[in-house]
Amino acid sequence: MNNPAFRKFIVYAMIGIMLLSTLMMGLSFVI
Repeated sequence: MNNPAFRKFIVYAMIGIMLLSTLMMGLSFVI
């Protein structure tokens, strides 16, 4: 459960969620 590949996947998932949320906020601000 503590393997680096799983940790890297979690880091990428959290970064993707942050980028997606900022993109959605930007779109709602534009629209």
